[in-house]
Amino acid sequence: MRWLERLEAAWYPSPEQPSSFPRLWALWRGGLTDAGRALLGVASVATLVALAYLHGGFPLYAFVVFLWTLFWGSLALGWLSRPRVRLERRFPERVAAGAQVEVRVRVRNEGWLPGFDLEAGEWIPPRNAHRVQLGARREALAELAPGEEATLRHWLSFPRRGAYEVWGAELRTAFPFGLVRCARRQRDPVQVLVTPRFRPMAGVDLPVGRRHQPGGLALVSRVGESEEFIGNREYRSGDRLRDLDQRAWARVGAPVVREYQQEYLTRIALVLDTYAAGQPRGETSFEAAVSLGAAVADVLSRREYIIDLFAAGPDLYHLMAGRSLASLEKVLDLLACVEPCPQNPFATLAPSLFREVDRIATAVLILLDWDEDRRRFVQALADHGVALKVAVVRDGPTRLPPHVPVAGEPIACYTPAEVEAGIEAW
Repeated sequence: MRWLERLEAAWYPSPEQPSSFPRLWALWRGGLTDAGRALLGVASVATLVALAYLHGGFPLYAFVVFLWTLFWGSLALGWLSRPRVRLERRFPERVAAGAQVEVRVRVRNEGWLPGFDLEAGEWIPPRNAHRVQLGARREALAELAPGEEATLRHWLSFPRRGAYEVWGAELRTAFPFGLVRCARRQRDPVQVLVTPRFRPMAGVDLPVGRRHQPGGLALVSRVGESEEFIGNREYRSGDRLRDLDQRAWARVGAPVVREYQQEYLTRIALVLDTYAAGQPRGETSFEAAVSLGAAVADVLSRREYIIDLFAAGPDLYHLMAGRSLASLEKVLDLLACVEPCPQNPFATLAPSLFREVDRIATAVLILLDWDEDRRRFVQALADHGVALKVAVVRDGPTRLPPHVPVAGEPIACYTPAEVEAGIEAW
């Protein structure tokens, strides 16, 4: 009775999937060919016409029976003719939103029947079927004999950033009539992070400073000592014995020690506003703000900065990157998962940021509006001596006229369309 359980699981919604429409859409898009959809449409219309003329003797019944027999017969034969195969493929763990992903699937026929008219694809959960775009073309294989192997390629893309689950690979056949695609699936679940799409910027003009970091580079380096060597000098009472330079001592005939300079590092706080409630086209502005944050992080990662990324949504996100702490990929991974917050998050964000404010030289703030709450937040950073770089991403006027709370450059205002087109420099 396992086939009954599978049929029930395939068509009845689960608690996390309240609607069967995604399953029907996935079947319509991937389970039928163009000819199959045309046949199903013609058969449906012919059935309605035949029912309308039920008492008129209109000779459509034979035609309707023929169409439905062809459809269901194609489905039954295709299901029975699926080859027993083993599928192997490597799916990338991280892709950029909108980018075409090429996937190679190694197919081995382990059955005793050949396979005909074969295409490889991905087994996408129905709840994500409408969020995945299949490539315009995919490689097809006319025949795969028992024991043979072949490699098939297909392409797909994820238009929107986020975390996706792919259940596994599948091999589909449209044999025998090219109407219905029946799939043989192999479960191999992977998690895919779709990072935000952005256009690289030429540079960001930052009002940077340098603040002492307790512990120096020991906090941000995995290799050796943290202090920077600047030269030798004569030994003085109280110097550490481990700093003695024996070669220089032997050369000059007097104790000589190595002298080091304390490290002063530039830490940049990148703060992403996630409060988009009550804004027209708030989701569009938020996605543009995330893209701008990714572009700024890309610029900062090319320099010798430590980046503190702060974002408050349903959860508080804080990631330190730069030097050897974390790479740009980790920053993009975090930005891939950030969601807009329905409530004002600055009460949650401020304590975490102000605990580090004495070590932060510059704060780059990407806001979704300019109102009293955001003005007070920026003013508090300025009162702590933090240099500011502020941008507002919004499709429309802000609630308050944007201005700088302290002496400095004006606040930059961008529309989502401008961010999408690319900002050369900021």
